[in-house]
Amino acid sequence: MAVIAHGLPRTTVDADIWLEPQGNLGEWCNTIREAAEPHAKRFFFDVSRHCKVEPAGLEQTIDDAGMVRIGGIDRYLDVFYQPHQLDLEDFDAAWDFATLALGHARVMDESFLIATKTDTGRTSDQDDVSFLEKKLRSEMSSRLVVCSFAEAGELLARYLDHATCEAAMENPDPAVREMGLAGLSELAADGNPFAIEALKKWE
Repeated sequence: MAVIAHGLPRTTVDADIWLEPQGNLGEWCNTIREAAEPHAKRFFFDVSRHCKVEPAGLEQTIDDAGMVRIGGIDRYLDVFYQPHQLDLEDFDAAWDFATLALGHARVMDESFLIATKTDTGRTSDQDDVSFLEKKLRSEMSSRLVVCSFAEAGELLARYLDHATCEAAMENPDPAVREMGLAGLSELAADGNPFAIEALKKWE
């Protein structure tokens, strides 16, 4: 639903939320149990083991899978304690970067969504990543070629890849260009083939 909110028209059978990892795991699971209690037909489901879970077994499911599915409500609701490729400590940044809202929930920024959907092995996630990367690169590149040093730092902190770095290197400010070059070098050092190829153009 977040990807749909960002502009990709597609269908989905569930909704994913990242509930703030408050307190400890036991307290977090109590919040889930209490929120689901009024729904008479609700059930908990472990998607990694493909089986229902008793409310008392939520802690083990969350500890193993990082999330639990709630069924028997309007639609499946996948509630994450720790989303794929994100750390618990990333929650505050994900909250701060969110700019869209659906009701009382914030919509995760494209850069965080890309992280959660990378290397999952699902074709739908690969399609989502392609859409989100294209959208981010287009929006950010148009800013990076003209923005100030301060804004460039904020943009590249939000999403660093070969395309955004190359856009920064077309900025008239030499400090921004240096920032873009440093980003490309960092990516290349990590083995990013696109960054390695891009560096050849700027050497």
